Amino acid sequence: MPDGPNETPFHEPLREPPSKDPLKMLPVLFILSTITSLYLMYVICHCMPMLQLSVSSGSVNNDMYVRGVVETSIFHGITFMLLFCYIRCVMVHPGTVPNKEPWLYSSSPSAVANLQLRETKAGGERRHCKWCGKYKPDRCHHCRPCNTCILKMDHHCPWIYNCVGFHNYKYFFLLLFYTVLDTHFMVWTMTESMIRVVDQSSDFAPMFFTLFGMTLAAFLAFLATPFFGFHCWLTAMGLTTIEFCEKRLPKKSAEGQAGHSDCCADFFENDSIWNLGCFGNMQVALGSNPLLWIFPFVGPDGDGLTYETSDSYTTFSTRFFETGRGAKQRNQIEHAEWTGYGAADTLKPFQSAPKFLGGKPTGY
Repeated sequence: MPDGPNETPFHEPLREPPSKDPLKMLPVLFILSTITSLYLMYVICHCMPMLQLSVSSGSVNNDMYVRGVVETSIFHGITFMLLFCYIRCVMVHPGTVPNKEPWLYSSSPSAVANLQLRETKAGGERRHCKWCGKYKPDRCHHCRPCNTCILKMDHHCPWIYNCVGFHNYKYFFLLLFYTVLDTHFMVWTMTESMIRVVDQSSDFAPMFFTLFGMTLAAFLAFLATPFFGFHCWLTAMGLTTIEFCEKRLPKKSAEGQAGHSDCCADFFENDSIWNLGCFGNMQVALGSNPLLWIFPFVGPDGDGLTYETSDSYTTFSTRFFETGRGAKQRNQIEHAEWTGYGAADTLKPFQSAPKFLGGKPTGY
C-alpha cells in the first residue's frame, strides 16, 4: 500500500491540501506564470506566423506552413507532458513512514527482528526520528519544512512546495527532462522567427516579445540542462542528492572490509551499497519497464521501505549511516585503537558529540 494520506488513481499517495504558510505557494505560482508566459509568447510570436493564419490561401508558403504544423504539434505535446509532470510533483506525496509496526517505538521485538536494515547508528542501534517518534527505514530522512520523515528523500524543493522522495522522484526527473526538451526546442525553432522579424523591420511589440521569449527560454535551458545532467548521473549511480552531499558511501579497503569515504571524487567509483548497475539503478527510480520510463503515468516499483543492495555488499550486514558526521573523530579512534595508545581518551569526545549537527541539508 502507498505511504500517504490518500491515493491517486494510479495508487500513489496524494498530498493533503496545504493549510499553513500559503505564502510558500508563491514559487509554485511563479513557475506556473512563467510556463504560461513562455507558452503564449511561443504560440503568438512563432506558431501563428508560421501557420500564416492571416494570409490568403493563394499566398501561403507551403514549406513554412508544414514546419509550423510540425513544430506546433511537437511543442504542445512536450508542454502537456511538462505540465502533467509538474502537477504530479506537487500533488503526489513522496512517501512517509507508516504508523504501524515495526516502525513505531512501541513495536514488538518479534516485528523488529524481521527487519533487514542496512543503515544503523554507530553503535548498531536502529535509526530513529525524535520529531516523528518513529524508526527510520533505509534512505529515509526527516524534512523540516514538511515536518515529517520522507522515504528515500532526495531534497526539499520549494518550487513544487513538496519534498522529492520515493513516490514522486520519477515525476521530478521527468519534469527536468521535459523542461530541457521544451526550452531547447523553443530556442532552436524561434531563431527563424527572430530573424524574420528583424529582417522585415516588424513593429516593436512582435520584435520585443519574440526576442524576450527566446532569451528567457535560453536562460532556463542554460539552468535546467546541467541540473538534469546531474540528476541523470545520480540516478545512474543509484544515489540521492542527500547521499551525494553527505558523502557517506562505504568503500571497500584493500583488506576487503567496509570503510568510509569523505571525498566527492570517490562517488565516481560507483561504490554504493545501493548501486545495482546503471540499468538496474534506472529501473529502481523510473520503473521496471524501460518503455514507460519517459511517461509520467506509472511510478517506481516497491514500497520505499526496503531496497535491493549490490551483490558486492552481501557480506556487509549494515551501513553505519550516522557516523559520517564524525568522520574526523572516527579516524582518530581507529588510529588510536590500531596503535593501542590513548584509545579510551580519544573515544570520549566522539561519544559526547551531538547526534544532530547544523549546516546539513534539510533531511537527516
